[in-house]
Order: sequence, then C-alpha cells, then structure tokens
Amino acid sequence: MVTIVMPAFNEQDIIEQTVREWHDQVVAKLPGAELLVVDDCSTDGTGTVLERLAEQFPAVRFARPPRNGGHGKALRFGFRQAKGEYVFQTDSDQQHLPSEFWGLWMLRDNDFVFGVRKGRADGWLRVVITSTMRFLNFAMWGIWIRDANCPFKLMRRDALETVLAKIPEDCFIPMVEVSILSRKMQFSVAEVPVTHRARRGGTQSLKGAMRWARVGFLCARQLLTLRLQFRVRRRFSAGEK
Repeated sequence: MVTIVMPAFNEQDIIEQTVREWHDQVVAKLPGAELLVVDDCSTDGTGTVLERLAEQFPAVRFARPPRNGGHGKALRFGFRQAKGEYVFQTDSDQQHLPSEFWGLWMLRDNDFVFGVRKGRADGWLRVVITSTMRFLNFAMWGIWIRDANCPFKLMRRDALETVLAKIPEDCFIPMVEVSILSRKMQFSVAEVPVTHRARRGGTQSLKGAMRWARVGFLCARQLLTLRLQFRVRRRFSAGEK
C-alpha cells in the first residue's frame, strides 16, 4: 500500500520514539503499510536501535547504504527499496507530526501530495534559504512553489520513478527537483499545510553561515543545470515530432 521512507543519521536519542510514533499512528492503522528507515551509516547507536525495532515490528524495516551519502542520496536509496504503490517521505527529527499523514493520504488520487510548512521552527537562516529557493524556482521555471523542500510528501511510486529518472543521481536536492518537475511534467499535484516543530534531538546536518552559503551556491547551480537540461530535452522532443 504505502512505504514510508525515513532517512536517519546519528539520531540514537530520538529514533526509537520516532519509529514507535509512526508505527502506532500510521503503519499499524493502514493494512499493507511499512516503515523503511535508511540509516545513513550513523556513527552512534542509531543502527543498533533500528535492528531491535525491526525485530519487534514486522512492518518496520531498516537499510544501510554502503557509505554515508547525505540526505538526498539516502532518500533515493530508500525509494529504490520501497515496496508500496505509494511512497511517503518524512524525516526522523520529529519536526513533523505523524497524525498529519492522513491529511495527505485523503488526497492520494493525485500523483503527488506535498506538505507545506505553516511556519518554520528551525531558525531564520533556513527561512531565508527557503525563501530564496522559492524565488529562484519562479525566476527559472515560472512556477510558484511555496515549500519545495518540505520533507513531508506522498507520491505514487510509478510517478516518482518517472520524475527521478530525469534527475542526476548525485543531485544534492532531489526532492526540490521532484517538486519542480512533477509540475512541469504535468502530473497532478496537491498541497496540504502541515505543522513544523523545533528539532527534538539528533544531529543537524548543516550548521554555520559559510556552510549554508556553499550549499546555497550548489543548489542554485543544480537548479540552473536542471533548467537548461529540461529546455534542451523539450527542444529535442519537439524536433522529433
């Protein structure tokens, strides 16, 4: 039915509570659902906790890539192992509420249902980055996406695979590009406001203004590259016709 894909890195303090909440509030209530946690080669006890939980709950699986690759690669690693007709993306930091899954699930007749955060609880710098990305997307693509990188997305697996095939494997922001291409490729898309809470624990992957500046430059470059590639593909397709 649905595979919930959740990347995790060094979340030993909160991962058990996170998994139990998603299992009890969503997976156990939806026949055929599963929770797949991708341990991105954590250096703490996250993997040990996940092994124990997978033994306790048949609908909970965990997977570990050969090496640490970051959030985007961990997600794609998990998507490739998803079994459900639908794939749901969320994070392990408890910034989102499992109970709000059902608001997206009610709109599953769409190919993609994207959460939109009703305010941000992770600092002004991330708000600035999100706002900048919103304007970049509009300038490059002519579409206004309110929250392209919100980690709360429900997607038909076949539609997701079609879109991901257009995105380079080494992309740093694959879900931002999924948000863009799903619309440009004319899939049906819906949006749902969702709550955003302060991080409950674990390791924040990006810290410091300089780190964010480098990441911002990388994101802008990848968005521009995707835009140019998409334009070339459309011209080529038009020429074939």
